[in-house]
This record gives sequence, C-alpha cells and structure tokens, in this order.
Amino acid sequence: AEVDDDDRTYCFCDGTTYGEMIACDETDCEREWFHLSCIGRTIPPEGAWFCEVCK
Repeated sequence: AEVDDDDRTYCFCDGTTYGEMIACDETDCEREWFHLSCIGRTIPPEGAWFCEVCK
C-alpha cells in the first residue's frame, strides 16, 4: 500500500507539518520531524539534534 504523506503525523503532538520544524538526527526516529514550539525552542539548535525519545 502506498503511504499518503498528507495524512502523516509528526512531533510529540501528533500534528501535521506547519510552522518551523526540526528533524531528529537519529536515522530510525519514529516521529522524525518536530515543531520548534513543541520542543520549547524558537530557533533551531546548532549542530546535531536528537528528540527526547532518541537521546
């Protein structure tokens, strides 16, 4: 079955893509992309970044 990316959810909030987002640098991260506002940031961190699950 083909995956419809429009229905895919990201981040801890299970939201869709909106606003500024950052990717977790763990290759097997389940969520992959996170909203900056959901991780408590207004600007992306410098260098590699790993979500709370992958840290």
